[in-house]
Amino acid sequence: MGKWYRSTTLLAILLLAAVTVFGCEWQTGGANGSDGNVNPEAVDVFVNQPPPGASYRNPRLRNIADPSVLRASDGKYYAYPTGGNKFKVYSSSDLVTWKDEGVALQGSEVPWADNKFWAPDVKLYKGKYYMFFSAANANDYPRLGVAVSDKPTGPFHTPMKQPMFDFGSGTIDTFALLDDNGKNYLYFSQNLTPVDGHKESSIHVVELSDDLMSVNGDPVKLTHPDQSWEMSGNMRWNEGAWVIKHDGTYYLMYSSNCYCGKKYAVGYATSKSPTGPFVKYKGNPVLSAEYAQVSGTGHHAVVASPDGKELYIVYHSHIDVKKGGGARELNIDRMGFRPDGTIYIDGPTTTDQPKPSGTSGVISVASEASVTASPAQSGEIGALTDGEIGIYKRTAVREYTFADKVGTAEATTPWVKLEWAEPRELNSVWIYDSGDPAHALTTGKLEFDDGTTANGLQFPATPGAAAVVNMNGKKVKWIKFIPTEASSGGGQAALSEIVVLGK
Repeated sequence: MGKWYRSTTLLAILLLAAVTVFGCEWQTGGANGSDGNVNPEAVDVFVNQPPPGASYRNPRLRNIADPSVLRASDGKYYAYPTGGNKFKVYSSSDLVTWKDEGVALQGSEVPWADNKFWAPDVKLYKGKYYMFFSAANANDYPRLGVAVSDKPTGPFHTPMKQPMFDFGSGTIDTFALLDDNGKNYLYFSQNLTPVDGHKESSIHVVELSDDLMSVNGDPVKLTHPDQSWEMSGNMRWNEGAWVIKHDGTYYLMYSSNCYCGKKYAVGYATSKSPTGPFVKYKGNPVLSAEYAQVSGTGHHAVVASPDGKELYIVYHSHIDVKKGGGARELNIDRMGFRPDGTIYIDGPTTTDQPKPSGTSGVISVASEASVTASPAQSGEIGALTDGEIGIYKRTAVREYTFADKVGTAEATTPWVKLEWAEPRELNSVWIYDSGDPAHALTTGKLEFDDGTTANGLQFPATPGAAAVVNMNGKKVKWIKFIPTEASSGGGQAALSEIVVLGK
């Protein structure tokens, strides 16, 4: 056997192995898909591969707990985590890649404390940056303080020799709301005080002075742990408050259960006033670790994407998903509001996801397409482009269910089609099936208007994972998704979202 024959045979084997490993399947046809000729304008796509530079995967930072995130006047994001005797700061332009910026506040700057520097929150106010935090002396309980800087990276300095106020017991987890009603508020948690034979943490609010350096009046209790997911034995928690305002409603988001355990999670309550009364959402928690690959999702911040088109929750989870504990890491996931005003969170995710809007040079174009399906629709088709992906069965409230079962006769094979007014240059297609395993998919394929087909699309079993097609700049007028196998073996399948990135 000659060297040329052996080398070409080896090359063929290597190419075949590469296709097998990366799951790339691409079939091309003529412009009308019938003559079998290769379309010279067709651009190869890559099945089951995220496009380079357009995706991220959690976690984003190691050894980070209780992250507060601020978008500063320079357009960058700054994350401030819990510390021991100081607070560090990290910067990012896209919420994905973070840079260590060093120490923002040295513990020696605070004359009344030397440890337990926990959960800071930083706000930009009248040209300066204000850091609210809790800290303690070695033999005393945590109290709340404030420090000021001209820059988001610090150094922060505290002008006060005493805490802002003494609640009479431990106070932690500050959050400052600079409200559009002209007033400012400080939310905090009273930490694990004895109540009727158990210990509980409760969330309070107090009005801040106009200079943010002191408080007006007495604190008001807003929530206490009264839902089952918030309790572990005789220990109960409401902590880590973060308040956002949407359509005139205040959403008090908070964390519950022990930070050290798998069940640490995020819920929320709503009110028409920043000082309550607040009513808890019956579907809590909205972010929770209910599968094996993740643990202890909580204590979060909420920020907008760089272009302001998406909301993100930034939170911590355990590095050791089996043991939990204090070693934690930073994650980001999309979130939003349903038409009825309830919050959804597209997480926790541990698989590839599209990068935040405004960071990768492409935009989401699915909402610009007309969406049709066949046969007759049996689900809300608008759910396919509303931003909410399937995570768990109990949160799978807005999905599109195919009218016919997958795997029936070819004549009745269901499909969903997205069509644009003009051809679009596409970066990638991300297809998310149901959060309910009974309606999950195993495989599918994409057809395009030039007669080509991308076969072998795989749906991972991990919650929140997408089946991905890297379109590699292919220009199309429409895409059609066809499910080919359901995990239930020919059952009623559903999709939760189709994300299309392009130009």
